[in-house]
Amino acid sequence: MSQQSAFLPQRQFHILINDANEEQNLTVLPGTSGNFRVIKHGQVLGEVNYTPQKKIVCYKGRLKKALMDQLEKHINNHYSYSF
Repeated sequence: MSQQSAFLPQRQFHILINDANEEQNLTVLPGTSGNFRVIKHGQVLGEVNYTPQKKIVCYKGRLKKALMDQLEKHINNHYSYSF
């Protein structure tokens, strides 16, 4: 009997971040087990992990604290409305 792999569609979403008098349009790609990839114009800025305490921790790349704070709020808002 062959094993079937589960298909989980990515539910990407777009957010607008205010940074140093400019607005950045970022794409957030959710992964498995609370990981998120942050993309700007096709380039990966970093990857973050969403903890059970509803906080994010950057584990790849370098993201500014102001960006992380806004990103955390957007991820919390996105998931509070999607489920």
